[in-house]
Amino acid sequence: MNRFSCITVLIFGVFLLAQTGCHTKNAGETVSEALVLNEASVSEFAANIANNLLYDNASALNDAIDKEHIKMLLSENSIVYSGFDVKGGQAYFEHSLQLGDQVEQALNNGGEFNFIHYYLDGSTHHAVFRVYNNYIVDFYDCEVDTVNGKMMIEDCYVYSLGTKLSENVKYNMLYNLLLQTNPDSDARWLKEAEEQTVAGKHQEALKTLEAHREALADYPLFYQLYIVNLYQHNPKTFIAKMETLSDQIDPRYKLFHELHYYYAQGDPEGAEKTVNSLIPYTGDDPIYLFLLGQAFENGKQYDKAVECYQILGQSMPLFWDLWQSEMHCYKMLGDTAALRKCMMRGDEEFGPAE
Repeated sequence: MNRFSCITVLIFGVFLLAQTGCHTKNAGETVSEALVLNEASVSEFAANIANNLLYDNASALNDAIDKEHIKMLLSENSIVYSGFDVKGGQAYFEHSLQLGDQVEQALNNGGEFNFIHYYLDGSTHHAVFRVYNNYIVDFYDCEVDTVNGKMMIEDCYVYSLGTKLSENVKYNMLYNLLLQTNPDSDARWLKEAEEQTVAGKHQEALKTLEAHREALADYPLFYQLYIVNLYQHNPKTFIAKMETLSDQIDPRYKLFHELHYYYAQGDPEGAEKTVNSLIPYTGDDPIYLFLLGQAFENGKQYDKAVECYQILGQSMPLFWDLWQSEMHCYKMLGDTAALRKCMMRGDEEFGPAE
């Protein structure tokens, strides 16, 4: 699999914590203490989501998303809200918010999922999750609030989508509704660009998108298609082209794509620089060391890649891609003793290969 092509793919709950304590009021009566949002309580909430996902409990994340709040945000657009009356509209909405199912799929594929960072932006509490699957790392920056005495995720910025979950759902519903009810609307140009992208006509897709940028730029799909085609048309100019988008897209979205570009291209210096720019948003995370190792490995600096993988192995559990990458480096270095030891460690963790 072309690892960079995975960036065209896109990803995101909880056993709700009994965060409220009780004390005796009168004989047989109790009262609940008010739920307080702070770093400790939000971090505990988020850690419990991640822990439950490890036990195949997708509903832990699915049920933590405040669907009513997101539906309220969608109601601000009358055309989109009318989509709930169209056959399949409600089902599409529900399906788009089943983020726990997506994470569970990644975990079942040998990936990783964890809560990695808390921060406060004004009065909004944020919990940042990281999901890793098949050489792609993604981040979910979730806004946490209380709903009827429970913590819930009100919305979530998804790095690989370049937008909040509510915005992505809203504009996808609008796009599909316009294609059905008004085929001559500007949405037809997005459809044309999609079809050109699938057909490998990347230069034509870029021309279509650029010609209709003003009408289409509010659709998250516009930049999702635009960035994919920038790379596929000419990887050598990708970073320079991304710089021209700095004032048009969220910096997290830009950094997300640059990180995957650099490690896939075997450019550890670029990967490390991008990681340092991402850390203020995501906090530091061990998976970054794996991607730096990937940059070294793809650049055929196998000894430096192994150093990254060995350090990483001391800070997080072994996962499939880490094991495979480390073994590959030992093979390329001709270190049969280290390769044998690594193989045995993997057999203990994943079972003997069939």
